[in-house]
Amino acid sequence: MKKILILSYNFAPRQTVGVIRPTKLAQALAEAGNKVDVVCVKPFGNLDHSFDEALTKLNITHIDKIIVEEKIRAAGQQPAPQSAPSQKKKKTLIQKAKTEAREILKITRSIGFAKKFEALVKADKEKYSSYDACISSYGPIASHLCGLVMKKHCPKVKWIADFRDPMVVNLTTPLTKGYRAGLQNKVCRKADSLVAVSNGYAARIFGEKYKSKSRVIYNGFDRGDIDIDGIEPDGLFSFTYLGALYGGKRDIRPLFDVLKELCDEDSIAKKDIVINYGGNNLRILKDQAAQFGLEDRICDHGMLPRQKSLELQASSRHLIHATWNEKGENGVFPGKFLEYIMMGRSIISLVSGDVPDSEVTVVVKKAGLGITYEEVTKNADRAALKEYILNDYKNYKAGKAPALDINADEVNRFDFANVARQIEDLI
Repeated sequence: MKKILILSYNFAPRQTVGVIRPTKLAQALAEAGNKVDVVCVKPFGNLDHSFDEALTKLNITHIDKIIVEEKIRAAGQQPAPQSAPSQKKKKTLIQKAKTEAREILKITRSIGFAKKFEALVKADKEKYSSYDACISSYGPIASHLCGLVMKKHCPKVKWIADFRDPMVVNLTTPLTKGYRAGLQNKVCRKADSLVAVSNGYAARIFGEKYKSKSRVIYNGFDRGDIDIDGIEPDGLFSFTYLGALYGGKRDIRPLFDVLKELCDEDSIAKKDIVINYGGNNLRILKDQAAQFGLEDRICDHGMLPRQKSLELQASSRHLIHATWNEKGENGVFPGKFLEYIMMGRSIISLVSGDVPDSEVTVVVKKAGLGITYEEVTKNADRAALKEYILNDYKNYKAGKAPALDINADEVNRFDFANVARQIEDLI
């Protein structure tokens, strides 16, 4: 039995996708017989109680969040610079200023959180020095800042720095990029072991410099979360997308384009199409759908608790996955994709960007779970996507399920029990 401390700003019962990996990891490590303690932010915002039973097996220390939201809102209300030469330039400058202010204040919140954690460590150094290992789970940066605190005050405790995402991405603001890059390098230098959730992320974050102490451990799923066989199919020609759209960077338009063409050809009936959405980016999705006259086919479910989200996935015919794979930002492997894999349903994966053969595409093909459209090979992939949907529509009208050739071995390697065992091997 090992004594393990998990440092994750986001943790259940907060309702955000960022809680799933650290919460599931804590649960799996505890079920394997380890003593697991957690330090996280005191829950705020929307809460999801689907993890409540698992939380009873953990000792959780909550730290109050640093209140900067009012400052963020105020930063977003600053007047445009009077010296701007045009109204358009004014809007551009003020939007950039708002974004920079929000990012700086987010960093301020994370630093404040880490300082509160450091006070706890100093007050009971004997307790925090007694752990065999601590695992910090990024993001936000608060988690890894806490890892640095542990390495400073309890150097004998093995520190595993887990990166769900890189700290620096293409959208990182200019004023925060240097700080984030420096912090990421410091974490890589100080941590005993480094983990990334995809090969692309590992190459971007660790490179050759830290390759010797780094490892790729994918996100995972837990079949205990839902009785998939107990969920009845909705019986509709349904397409379900859940989660954020990142201002439209996750692009569903290739699917809408194909559906419109099939409707225009009278190959499928528009009235049969149901597009389920769960999340807080409905306007973006509707704007994308409206370009192809499909906005009226969207069924909005709003922000769903995780259990309801899983039930909607399990009942759907097709699950829409969207991501990107581009120069400087490849290897994106969203956690929601792992839930889709668990469902054993048809996955339609849409990958924007200029780099072919994304890791998501490789997994979809190996697992035999559906089809992937990549922007970089859009001509061939569009034709294949159109054929896939048309063939399945014929199956739908005949009362048949989608034709899938699922590779169980490929699917099972993403089971969270396997993920936890790989993490445990590092301790």
